[in-house]
Amino acid sequence: MPRNFFLIAGLSLLLAACGRFTAPEPQRSPARVTPAPPLSTIAVSLTIPESEIAGLLNAKTKNSLADMRGRPVKCGIGWCHLDLLAHRTGPIAVEASGDALSLRVPFDVEAQMAAPGFLSMLRATAQGQGEADARTAFDIAPDWQLRSATTGTIHVENSHLRIGPLVTNLADMLNDNQDLLSRPLWRLVDKQLAAMRIRPQVEKAWAALAKPIRVSKMPTSWLVLRPQGVRIARPLAANGAVAMSLGLDVRGYVVTADTPPANVIAPLPPPGKMERPSDRFVVAVPVLLPYDEAARLAMASLAKRPPRIAGTAVRFTSLAFLPSGDDVVLAARFCVDPDWDIFGWFASCGAGYLRGTPHFDAARGTIRVTGVHYDIATAGLVLTTMRVLAGDRLGEALSGHLVFDESKEIARLHADIARALATPQGRNVTVSAAITSYGMPTLTWTKDGFLVVFFAEGRVKAALHLERA
Repeated sequence: MPRNFFLIAGLSLLLAACGRFTAPEPQRSPARVTPAPPLSTIAVSLTIPESEIAGLLNAKTKNSLADMRGRPVKCGIGWCHLDLLAHRTGPIAVEASGDALSLRVPFDVEAQMAAPGFLSMLRATAQGQGEADARTAFDIAPDWQLRSATTGTIHVENSHLRIGPLVTNLADMLNDNQDLLSRPLWRLVDKQLAAMRIRPQVEKAWAALAKPIRVSKMPTSWLVLRPQGVRIARPLAANGAVAMSLGLDVRGYVVTADTPPANVIAPLPPPGKMERPSDRFVVAVPVLLPYDEAARLAMASLAKRPPRIAGTAVRFTSLAFLPSGDDVVLAARFCVDPDWDIFGWFASCGAGYLRGTPHFDAARGTIRVTGVHYDIATAGLVLTTMRVLAGDRLGEALSGHLVFDESKEIARLHADIARALATPQGRNVTVSAAITSYGMPTLTWTKDGFLVVFFAEGRVKAALHLERA
């Protein structure tokens, strides 16, 4: 008979006499917080086709381009007074190229000029035809107002005005006084272009990006983008449209939930400046193993392969994970039943605490709790007995059951996210993305469970279909 049999039997007898035991609750540091996803920029393209701009300008200039009365002009005999009415004779041609918007406006002009002072009864009329050539550059104001600055020249064919002995050329007079016709014309153009309101459309993009996108069905998972800010590059005219590049700064993460998670966003902020467009993005994808699920998996493993240590069966009846800042605590209820105790006289059950440190094996995609050992506050008789029986082998035996395979879940999310983002989402605002790589997963543990986070990197674009106000 082994020399320590009587010691073991004696300790076990004392343990049995205790019936059921509960170790004091261990000390824990605050649980870790869920890390914030990185800030990413989603490139949003907003275009205004030149045909839409032409349609707007033509619709707003049906009646007249300019109508002025009694405008003083220098006429060789002093300051004459000019009445002028200009009408468009053909459609306004709009071309978006060369980083600006080019406009060609054909028109005719009717003019009546009165001599100055006591000669005002002397009047003359003339008609002429001409063309306005203009270029428009754009900018965005802090209030999201589209600003345009139109400049150009007016060309009028020869048309003579005769007032008594004075003969003057209407074309020369208008060409020498460009602002007579150009100022009201350019003001008209800028006013109509400003009617193409940008803010309501950007607000749609701001809100649309915050709408959760379902990326998986089993379990149901959602990609949530939370807008943080918006930047804009100076609008450019090229390739038949006025194009604006916006950069929406977002934090993206994946949430597992049966219904779309709430995503409350702030009002649209004023635009910041963007030096160059960017379509790079990074989305944090968390794979959460809740503590309850981890405990269930561990208990299923323990039920299949109960630990046997030094001829003693250890049967776990419950297991729970308690998060702590530097490790996790395992609250265990278990029974000790020596093999030689054929009558069950020395069997006893109780509760104790062990501690371990979670690790993630990136190569295998598994979460492991290693270094399982007794908590210092767990000085109950059962654990003292187990030290005598098996030293720290209880913790070692338990560690083999605290292995959780998340590789299939990670691989599934890789495929689901790539497939979901490749399909354009939305109507007025369409969002699509191409995943280019996945970062190395990392592990943390929070108040809710073990959290494996990997980063999906790629290129994403959103197209905003502008509506005229």
